Amino acid sequence: MTDDKLKIEIEQLKKDVFSNDWELVKSSANRLGQIGGDEVVDFLISLIALDNSDIRNRAALALEDIKDNRTLEPLLTAIFRKENHNYNGTMVFALESLDCSQKLKEIFKILFFETYESKISANAILFDQIFDFTQNDLLEIDQMWKDCKSNPEKCPGYDDDETREMMQKAVDGFMSYLEQ
Repeated sequence: MTDDKLKIEIEQLKKDVFSNDWELVKSSANRLGQIGGDEVVDFLISLIALDNSDIRNRAALALEDIKDNRTLEPLLTAIFRKENHNYNGTMVFALESLDCSQKLKEIFKILFFETYESKISANAILFDQIFDFTQNDLLEIDQMWKDCKSNPEKCPGYDDDETREMMQKAVDGFMSYLEQ
C-alpha cells in the first residue's frame, strides 16, 4: 500500500471510530492497532482519555496490540481516573503487553483498589514481569495492604476468600525481598 493510500485509510479509520455503528467502531480500532505507528498511537492515546468507555476500551485493545511503551503513562492515568473506576479492566489488560517494570506500586494499587477484572490483569502483570523496586516501595505496598485489611470497604473483593488470597499471595511474594 502506498503512503498516500495508507494516510487516507488512517484518516477514514479515525473518523469511523466515532461511528454509531458498533461493528465499524470495533473493526476500525482493530485495524488501527494493526497499522500502528506514531500517528496512530497518538490518536489512540487521545481516545483513552474519553468518557466513552466503549471507544476507550477499543482504543486500549488496539494499544495492547501495538505494544508501544509510550502508552504506559497515559493508560495508568486513565485507569486511575475516579470516573473510570468501574470501567478500567480493559485498560489494565492492555498494560499486560507493556513493560511495567518501573510501576510496581501502581500495579499493586490496581490489585488492591480496583475491580475484580482489573485485579486479575494486575495479578498477571505481577507474576509475569520482573520489576525494579526499592525497599521503600515495598514498605509503601505493605502499608497499602495493611490499609486494605483495616478498611476492607476500600478494597473491592476483599471479602471474597479467593480474591483476598490472590492479593495476599502477591504481597507475600514481594515482601519476601524485605527479609533478605
